[in-house]
Amino acid sequence: MAEENLPTSIDPAVDLQKTRRNILLRGIDIDAYVDWTVELDTGDGPIAFAVNRAARPCAWMDTLIGPGAQRALRGKGGVRCTPLSDGVLRVGRASFQVVGPREWR
Repeated sequence: MAEENLPTSIDPAVDLQKTRRNILLRGIDIDAYVDWTVELDTGDGPIAFAVNRAARPCAWMDTLIGPGAQRALRGKGGVRCTPLSDGVLRVGRASFQVVGPREWR
C-alpha cells in the first residue's frame, strides 16, 4: 500500500497496522502495477513479487479507522502479491524496481 493513500483525513493517527497491510511504500503508486513483477530490496538483496490484484478494503476499515475509511481506500487500498523469491525485508529505506509484465504460471 502507498503511504500517500492512508486515510489520514479520517484519522490522523492511521498507520499500516490499522489498514491490515504488510508493506507500506512511500512515493510509489503500487496500485498501478497489477499484473507486473516488482522487486523490493532493503539491503539484503532483491525480493521479487508478482502483483496479482487490488486489495479491496472491507467494511471493518470503518470500525478500525473511522466512518468513511472503506470508501476512502477504494481503488487505492494496496495490492495482493505473491513472493517469487526468498529473502529478508527490513523496516526502513528500500529500493523499488519494476522488473516487467507478470509471467503467468
